[in-house]
Amino acid sequence: RCDIITRGFSGYNTRFCKVMLPSLLDKQTASETVAMTIFLGANDSNGKELNPRQHVPLEEYRQSLKEMVEFAMSQGLSREKIILITPPAVYEPDWMQDCKEKGRVCALDNKVTAKYVQACLDVAEEIGTKKVDIYSEMMKEVDYQKYLHDGLHFNKKGSQLLFNQLWPVVEDLTSHLPELLFPRWDAIDLKDIRGSLLDS
Repeated sequence: RCDIITRGFSGYNTRFCKVMLPSLLDKQTASETVAMTIFLGANDSNGKELNPRQHVPLEEYRQSLKEMVEFAMSQGLSREKIILITPPAVYEPDWMQDCKEKGRVCALDNKVTAKYVQACLDVAEEIGTKKVDIYSEMMKEVDYQKYLHDGLHFNKKGSQLLFNQLWPVVEDLTSHLPELLFPRWDAIDLKDIRGSLLDS
């Protein structure tokens, strides 16, 4: 039904991404977009003292999310097609170990992350976008670290959990589209393959 375009940038925060967004989304792209996700906040929530490069103050994070949504809307994307995904929960012991092994300082705290989660949800509520609260879904489990391979990034179970939360929203936004861009293999007229594939 759709082409999926991913634009993931390792280590980026909202401060960086809001500057880049106009290079990634123009009016033409927006006119062909049926759903857009914004999944930011984990890097923003790093402590300022320990990780000033990635840290973004809470109010700036909130404002940057709003600006990104407003820019997307200015390009013609309706608010109902934009999905804000909260930052995931952080499991500090594993993330601390991973940072130590890589010679980095651990600057994440799950209680601080929760504040960024709430800010993300507040923006979605205020502007009227869709939202997926993956943080709260993870925190329903006592052993929520099972969703993470290093304390921060999803493993297979975590990716599946996010998919399960995101899919109903995407399915709702894409349900009006034709099931296939091209006909099923057994519906192709072998006497007129070109006509079956290109003129239908």
